[in-house]
Amino acid sequence: MALLTVRAALVFGMAAGAASIAVALALKESKSWPTAILIGAGAFVGTATFVNGVIS
Repeated sequence: MALLTVRAALVFGMAAGAASIAVALALKESKSWPTAILIGAGAFVGTATFVNGVIS
């Protein structure tokens, strides 16, 4: 029994990748860790919503 469907794994993976890139770019721009994490969370939610809408 799989924990995630292929669709859910794809959406989560793409969102996690976008969030990690957003955090890295925010840190490179000399933002603080809490600010970078908030930027990453926003990128995660936005990407997950977008990819989920595109796939369905």
